[in-house]
Amino acid sequence: MVRNPYKITIISLLINSTLNATSSTDCISAPPQEEQGCSILSILKKTTTPIFKIREEVVTTQDIIKKEIKLKITEELTSVKVTHENQKIVIKRTPKNSQYTCPPFCIQPMKIQGVTTVGELEVLNFMQELKKEEAKLLIDIRSSKKYKKYTIPTAINIPYSMLKSKSKYQKDVLTLLGGEKIGEKWRFKHVPTLLIFGTDESSSEASQAIKILLKLSYPKEKILFYRSGIEGWKRLGLTIY
Repeated sequence: MVRNPYKITIISLLINSTLNATSSTDCISAPPQEEQGCSILSILKKTTTPIFKIREEVVTTQDIIKKEIKLKITEELTSVKVTHENQKIVIKRTPKNSQYTCPPFCIQPMKIQGVTTVGELEVLNFMQELKKEEAKLLIDIRSSKKYKKYTIPTAINIPYSMLKSKSKYQKDVLTLLGGEKIGEKWRFKHVPTLLIFGTDESSSEASQAIKILLKLSYPKEKILFYRSGIEGWKRLGLTIY
């Protein structure tokens, strides 16, 4: 066994982004036929300044061997014990790699506080209804970087990070979605129906975004959850943009 430590040089790329809000009419109040392909990036302009930092860490082979990779089913559930053909079996998850752990990659529930969960056929039907008068938005909640690589056609991008309470863009985004802030509370009276999706069944960005909207009083009947996400869409061979 090699006992000498070796150095790993890690280059950290820190990206500072500044987004400036423009007119809220670009997506929310646009005619239904213009909603398709509309992006939050057309509403909030983005400039990026990369800053590179280099740091060194010493990692020994013993550290790597001792590190045991565990993957929970959810944050609370590690495994389930069952009996199959008189044999006791422990149902658990096997991690894909050292970066794939729970949290954050926990299996997401089918239902989120009364919000309706939909499948691919419902998503397709929703996309066709974007042309009608009722305001609807198909929302890719992943990061803008991932959205630019590929997404579901007609989806706009509202990154989950922009909905977080500590985000300085939260107010702008909620206003664009039809919200009105009265004192410390939000009121959502005439708002579009949102169909929200993230990466897949083990990514939490979509479910977390939905929980934030519900906590802020966005009506649950105006939210739909596509749990399988973009990767589920791809697995079925459906077109991506």
